[in-house]
Amino acid sequence: MGGITPLVTTALPLANSVIGTVRNAGTGQSASSQQAAAQQAASQQAAQQAAAQQAAAELEYKRQQDAAQAAAAQAALEQKYREEAAAAERNAQAAASARQQQSQLEAETQARQWAHDAELRQQEQELQRQKDEAAAAATAAARAKEMDDFRSAQEQTLAQLRAGQEQAVRTKESDAQTQLAQLTAAADAAEQRRLTALRQAVSKTRAGLGARGVSAQDGSGEAILLGLTNSSETERKDTQATDQLKRAAIQQSLDEAKRRNLLELSQLADRQRLEYMSKFF
Repeated sequence: MGGITPLVTTALPLANSVIGTVRNAGTGQSASSQQAAAQQAASQQAAQQAAAQQAAAELEYKRQQDAAQAAAAQAALEQKYREEAAAAERNAQAAASARQQQSQLEAETQARQWAHDAELRQQEQELQRQKDEAAAAATAAARAKEMDDFRSAQEQTLAQLRAGQEQAVRTKESDAQTQLAQLTAAADAAEQRRLTALRQAVSKTRAGLGARGVSAQDGSGEAILLGLTNSSETERKDTQATDQLKRAAIQQSLDEAKRRNLLELSQLADRQRLEYMSKFF
C-alpha cells in the first residue's frame, strides 16, 4: 500500500481537472458534445487509472523484491553473524582448550620440576646427613684419640715419676745398706776396741794391784775391776744406743722418702684427673 498511495494522489487531481474541463465545456456546447467529452474523459480516466494501477503493481513488485532482497540480505547478514559468532565461539573454545592444555602442560612441567627439586633437596639432605655423620664420627674419633693420647701422656708421666722414685728409693736403700754395713763394721770395730781396751785395762789394773800386794779377789781389787767392767759396759751400751739411733735415722729417712714418693704419686694422679676432666668434660 505504500507504493499505491502516491499514484492515487497523483491521479485524483488529473480526474478532477478533466471533470472541470467537461463541466466548463458543457456550458458552451451541446449535450452530444458534452457526452462525447464525458466519454473521452472517462476513457482517459480509465487509462490513467490502469496506468496508475500498473505503476502501483510494478512499485509493489519492486517493493516486494526489495523487501525480499533486504530480507535475504538480513538473513545472510544474520547467518554471517551466526557463523561469525559460532566461529568466534569455536575459536574461544579452541583457545580455552589450548589454554587449558597449556595450563595442564605447565602444571605437569611444574609438578615434574617440583618433584625433581624435591628429589634434589632430599639427595642434598641425605648427602649433608652423611657428611654430618662422617664429620661427627671423625670428631668423635679425633676426640677419642686425643683423650687416649692425653691419658697415655699422663700415664707416661706418672710411670716416669714412679720409675724415677723407684730408682731413687733403690739408690737410697743401697746407700742405707751401705751406711748400715758401715755402722755394723764400725760397731764391731768399736766393740773389738772396747774389749781390747777392757782386757788391757784389766790386765794393767791387776798388774798394778799385784805390785801393791792387792789381790784381784779382794774386795777393793774386785771393785776396781768391776768398775772397769761397768765402765766398759756403759760405753758399749752408749755405743749401741748411738748405733741404734743412727740406724733408726737411716730407716726413717728411707721411710720418709717412700712416703714422699707415694704423696707425690697421689698428688700427680689427682692433678691429672682434674686436668683430664676439665679438658674433656
